[in-house]
Amino acid sequence: MEGRRRRPGEVRDAIIEVLGQHPRGATIREVHAGVEETLGGQVAPSSVRSYLQLGTKAGRQGAFERVSRGRYKLVRPKR
Repeated sequence: MEGRRRRPGEVRDAIIEVLGQHPRGATIREVHAGVEETLGGQVAPSSVRSYLQLGTKAGRQGAFERVSRGRYKLVRPKR
């Protein structure tokens, strides 16, 4: 799997899956480990951090919420 480019959204989808299993949130390290396990290969930690940061941008509805320093959870859609 090394050197293989991942399809668009593959890491994001894995992050969503991992955070879905941690309703109270997870650390970046926990998310990264879960993403690698889900995808069955190495993922750059910077990719996970970047997706989490981009998904929490203020001023728009993001997929993730930063609950504390280095800890994120999945934003549940309001019904």
